[in-house]
Order: sequence, then structure tokens, then C-alpha cells
Amino acid sequence: MLPRRGLVALLHLLPLLLLPLLLSSAALAQQPLPSQELEALYGLRASLGLRARDWPDRADPCAAWAGVACRAGRVAGIRLAGLRRTRAGALTAAFAVDALRGLAALESFNASGFPLPGRIPDWFGRALPPSLAVLDLRSAGVHGELPLDLGMSGNLTTLVLAGNSLSGRIPASVFASKALRFLDLSNNNLTGELPVVSVSAGDGAGILFNASGNLLYGAIGDGLGSLRKRFQIVDVSSNYFGQVAGTVFGNDSDGTVLLRMNCLTGMPSQRSAGDCEDFYKRNGSPLPEPPQASPSPAKKGVKWKHVLAGVLGAAAIVVVLFLTSLLLCLLRRGRRRPRGRGLELNDDGIRSARKSSSVNPMVLSPSWAANSPRKGLPTIVDGFTYEQLHHVTGGFGDDNLVKHGRSGDIYRGSLESGLNVVIKKTDLKSSKKNIVELGFLVKKSHARIVPLLGHLVKDDEQLLVYKYMAKGDLTTALHRKPVDAEEGLPSLDWITRLKIAIGVAEALCFLHDECRPPLVHRDIQASSVLLEDKFEVRLGSLSEICPQPSEGSRSFFSRMLRSSK
Repeated sequence: MLPRRGLVALLHLLPLLLLPLLLSSAALAQQPLPSQELEALYGLRASLGLRARDWPDRADPCAAWAGVACRAGRVAGIRLAGLRRTRAGALTAAFAVDALRGLAALESFNASGFPLPGRIPDWFGRALPPSLAVLDLRSAGVHGELPLDLGMSGNLTTLVLAGNSLSGRIPASVFASKALRFLDLSNNNLTGELPVVSVSAGDGAGILFNASGNLLYGAIGDGLGSLRKRFQIVDVSSNYFGQVAGTVFGNDSDGTVLLRMNCLTGMPSQRSAGDCEDFYKRNGSPLPEPPQASPSPAKKGVKWKHVLAGVLGAAAIVVVLFLTSLLLCLLRRGRRRPRGRGLELNDDGIRSARKSSSVNPMVLSPSWAANSPRKGLPTIVDGFTYEQLHHVTGGFGDDNLVKHGRSGDIYRGSLESGLNVVIKKTDLKSSKKNIVELGFLVKKSHARIVPLLGHLVKDDEQLLVYKYMAKGDLTTALHRKPVDAEEGLPSLDWITRLKIAIGVAEALCFLHDECRPPLVHRDIQASSVLLEDKFEVRLGSLSEICPQPSEGSRSFFSRMLRSSK
């Protein structure tokens, strides 16, 4: 045991013994960047024209530059989202990020929402840092075609190019990285068919492939099949894919594939035939034919006598049906016909009579609106469960509440797949307006109508699940506040306003001219006009929709409008 005097001496020497260790750890923490990477950062600062307050000169980039992350004396991540250019830099803005090639240890580059107008340079294909795993260029103003070898360099796990103006075909090279898990190409102007992706052992770890909201077309077959093997969720909705012979789809989705708003025959929520024909005519391509059932080998060998017997039997059945119909018509002609006034055709083509011309047309419910809350409604549509929706909305808490609507409370949420949704929660006992809206959305679909993703009923609660609209409604867009009062726009430009007005007109044209019977919205206002990422119009607030009055009840049209307020 040390004597007391020796113990005191040891305590005095302890700081001197630990000082070299502390100095070495401090030096390691403040290890300077390599000159090549420091030069690359300053080159990137100059080419992007970033403000000095974000990336100050004569300061340590790892400690003082916003969005720059370093690890072990190397630049590991750059985040431009939220940064701004100087006035001079904004005038010469371009896709000028050549300095990234000097950051050999870069793992993540995020320019989401940062303006990078221009084409993606060709060197992005094979000269990205080999350590790069995340590349996010969402809504960055990028245009032009994708480099043919994009994805051949780096070790990409996430590639996000959504919300730009990219055109041309999707190169197969974007799937080259074996570690790719998220690939988002949605809301661009990409064309052509889906590429056939080669799938090998260990390539099935992908989570999401999203190419919705583009101009992709052609037969959907082998390309979709290979993508389904590579990714858990494949979203190719809002395109113009046709159906190739031999391809059979049982439902709109098998749990992993979203196919809404395409040109697929025999599937729900697809584009109109006229819309598809016009698109393929403009592109000079034939619309893919629907699948044809091939005859079985047994039928090919049927003798001609059996064929003749079948034809004669069918002809006999037709003759019997014709004679029966003629006899029924003759019997009915002998009866007294009701007067023509007050007769109209409902949605099923059945003639019905009103007792008097003063009957409110809303009493005569069309065939797409159920009179009972639970009559004819499925318990679950598209695989949503009450527990799932309760979870994504935080238990329908106030933090996820968007607003209290006239027909129910509206919440926002995000599914496990990353898809953002809006959920309307209503009480079946207090309001039946949503039954009309649900019946319409189940049977009708159009590019300008808000898409219904799912519906379910639990006890006395009804939940309607809609696609999330990134720009909110027209009220929010018209009265938005600029981020910078000096440089920001006070409101929408006139080109965008004209685009929105045309979109609303197309939605009303669908209701008035393409629906049978013609329908009236009765609740057109700014909050009813919903806007997607590129200010594409989706008409909502459909709970007041009703058939257009016939000639005998047009005098009551203004009364119906007043009653909806």
C-alpha cells in the first residue's frame, strides 16, 4: 500500500500522464480534410452559388457548413435541401455538380427541392464516387433524358428522381446496383415500355419501384414480371400501359402492384377508351389488344359434324328467344300505357315514373348511390384494415387532423410502403352523403377525379382512403405566403392558373357529358379543387353529387343548389 505522501505525488502526476492521450484524441476529432476534398467542396460552393451564411469562407466545412457531414476526416454526406443561392447564383443556376467527383468517400447527396435546372451529365453514369449510396434529386428542376449508363457507378441503395421533367425511356442500367432498394421515377415525362430487368439470386431485396404519373405505354408483360421479382411494391399507375395477349390480371392489385389509370382491359379504375386511343394515335403506335383466350387442343380436334350440331342448336335457341320476346311485346301492347310525362331512364336503363313533377330529384337515388349505409358495400376494399388506418393516423389524433370537413373529419397518414394518404372518417348514423360519394367513386373513374384507394366500415364508422395531394387545395395555393417576401412569388402565376382552370373544366365535362345519366357536382369551390405535385387537378368534395334534372324538373334546379349550402 502506497504511503500517503506517495499517493499525493501520484495525483499530481496523473494530469501529465493523461495529457498526451487527450491531445491525440482532440487531434483525431479535428483531423483536417484532404486537400482534394477541400478543393472539391469550395468548387461545389462556387458552381452552385451558395450563400456565405450557409457555407462561410475560411471556416471548417465539417463544423460550420450547413448540410455537410464528415466522418473520420472525410466528407460523407451533402444535403442541399433547404439551402439557397445568392442572387447572382440564381441567375446562372444550372446542374453544375462536377466537383462531386473529387469526394471519394461521399455516401449521400440530397438536393431535394434545390433548383438544379438542366440535364443530368453523362459522367453521372460511371464517375460517381464508389461509396455513394443515396442520390436524391426530387423536385430539382432536372430535365432531359437519363444517361444510358446511370446506375453503373456508386453503390446506390436509394435513387429518387421524382417530380422533375425527365423524358425518354427508362434505361435498364438504373437497376444495375445489386443493393438498390428504393427507385422513385414518378411524376416525370418518361415514355416507352418498362425495361426487362435481369434478376439473379439475391436481387429480391428491393422495397419500392415507383414510375407512376409518367407517359409510359405499350404492352405490359415481361417488364412488369421482372420488376415484381425485384421489388416488393411496384407502382406504375397513371400511365398508358396496354394489355398484351396472354397477360392476365385477376385484380387491380395483387398486393404489390398498382395499376390504376392505365389502358388495361377488364380492370377497374382505368382510363377511358377515347383517352387511350387519342394517346396512342398521337404517338403513332397501335393500342395493345386485350388478351385472347386460346382454344384448347381438345377443341381443335372436334369433327365438323359436332360443329354443325352446335351451330344448329345455337340458332334454334336464338329463334326461340326471338319468338318469346315477340310474344311478350304483343301482350304488353294490349295493355294501357302510362303517360309519357314523368318518365325517365335511370342508370340501368329501366324506365321509372314519378308521381308528380314536384318530386325532388334527390329522392330518386341513382343506381350508384345506396339507400342504406351497409347495403351492397364491401367490408374492406384494397386490403386496408381498421387497425392499419388507426395506426397510420396516430389513433385519429389531433396531430394528424387536417380539418373538420362538412361530411367528416379528414386525417393524413403514411402507409408502411411510404405512400402518403388522406383518410376521411364519418359517422354513418349522422350523415349518408358519403354513401353517394362512395358509390360514385366505386363505379366511375377519371384522371381529373380524386382517386379512392380504399374503403371500409367498422361498427358505425366509415373510412374512405384517398391519395394524398401534395399541393393541397386551390384555397391553399391561391393564398400561400412566400418564403422570402423579397424574392418569392405572392401567388400562382397565370400559366398555372390557366392549367388549373382547364383541369376543372375537364372534370366538369366528364360529369356533365360522359356520365350516364349526366351528373351535377353542386359544391364547386376552391377547397373542392385538389392539386397534385405539378398542379394537376383532382376534383373532390363529391358528397353532394346528384343526377342532372330532366326536362320536367328543371324549374327546381336552383332549389337543389340552395339546399346544398
